Amino acid sequence: MSNDWEWVELGVLADFVGYGITRPGRQDPKGVPMLRAGDIANGRIRATGPMLISRDVDGANPQTRLRLGDVVVVLVGRVGEAASVTGEHEDWNTARSVAVVRCAAPALAEWVRVWLTAPAARAWCVAHASGSAQATLGLAKLRRLPVPMPPLGVQDRVLRTVKTIEARIEANERIAETAVALADAHFAVATADRRNWPQHRFKDVVKARTGAAAKPSEPVSEGAGTAWAAPADVMRSPLPYLDQTAERVAEGADGDHEVCPPDTVLVAPKAGEVQAAVNRMPVVAGRGVLAVRPHGPFDGWWLLHEIRSRSGELSALGQGTAGRELSARAFLYAAVSWPPVEARGRFVRLAAPLHARALTAVRENRSLRLLLAESLRREVPATLPAVAFATVPASR
Repeated sequence: MSNDWEWVELGVLADFVGYGITRPGRQDPKGVPMLRAGDIANGRIRATGPMLISRDVDGANPQTRLRLGDVVVVLVGRVGEAASVTGEHEDWNTARSVAVVRCAAPALAEWVRVWLTAPAARAWCVAHASGSAQATLGLAKLRRLPVPMPPLGVQDRVLRTVKTIEARIEANERIAETAVALADAHFAVATADRRNWPQHRFKDVVKARTGAAAKPSEPVSEGAGTAWAAPADVMRSPLPYLDQTAERVAEGADGDHEVCPPDTVLVAPKAGEVQAAVNRMPVVAGRGVLAVRPHGPFDGWWLLHEIRSRSGELSALGQGTAGRELSARAFLYAAVSWPPVEARGRFVRLAAPLHARALTAVRENRSLRLLLAESLRREVPATLPAVAFATVPASR
C-alpha cells in the first residue's frame, strides 16, 4: 500500500449509516416493499415477493427509505454482503437486518460498495460479528470499518476494472435467466394437455427424502468435505441450479445422512412458494430441504419444471413456522399428471440445451467472481489496520 493512501472509518466517509425497521408489522398488500437480508446476494438486490409494510410504518422510518446509489449491507447471516441501490428498488424501505450507507458523492458510494466486496473487508465483517447460531454485525462495528482511500486515479482504475468484470457477469446472468424462462415457456406449452394424462402420486414417479443433517458445528475449508445444503442456499439461488453452498461438512461428519448425487432436485418451502434447484455437485441435505430424484434417468428437467410450475400449490403442503417444513411423505402423496415418455422426451430435447447454455453462463460467472476477488486482492490492501486514521466523532 502506497504512502499516499489513507484509512478512513466508514462512519466518517458516509453521511448516514443506519439499520432498517425493527417492527415492520403485518404484511400490507397495498404497502411499501421492504428489503431484507435474504434479498441481497452476489453483489445484487434480488428481491422476489418482498414483504410489504404499511405506509404508516414506512413514513415513520424515512431515513432508511432507499435512494438511488445507496449501499445496502447485510447485518445478519452473510454479514458484509453489499449491493448498490438502482432505480428498481428506489423508495423501498429496509429491515433491521440491513444497513443503509449513504454518501454525498456517487463515486464515493461506489468505492465503498466495491471495498465491501473485497475479501479483506468481508473477512473483517465476519471477524467483528457476534452470535453463534447466526452471525450479526452491529451497526457500531460497521461504522468503524476501515476504508482505504487511494488517490482518485487509483480509485478510477480499480472501479473501471470492477465495472468491466461486473458488466460481463450481468450479461451472463441475463443469458441464463432468459434460457431458463424459455425452458419454462416450453414446459407451459408441453403441459397444455395435462388434464388428459394419467393421474399419479409423486411416489409413483420419484423418490424423495427429507434432509436431516444439522448445520456443521465447525467450519470446513473450501474443497474439503461435502457441501451442506440449507434451505437458504436453495432460496437464495436466482437460477434453478446449486453449484456452491455457504457451509460444508467434514468427511465422515455426515454420519448416516445420505449424500445426494449431482442432478438431485432440492426443494425448499416457505409461505406461499417452494423453490427448487438442481445440485451440480454432491451435497448433504440440511434440515428443511427435500431431496427428490425421478425414477427415470432422463426425467430430471421435467421434474424440475413440474415443481417450478406448481410452486404456490405445493407450498400448501408445508407445515411448521411459515410453512417451512415439507415432509417427504406429504410431497410423495401429492397428485401429479405424468405424461407418456414420448411427451417428456420431446420437452427434454428442447429444455436440455437451454439449461446447458444457462449452466455455461453460471460457470463463467463463477470464474469471473474469482477474477474479481483476485483483482481486488492485488489492487487494495489485504490487511486492515486495527484503528483507522480518521475515526468517528464522539457525537455520532
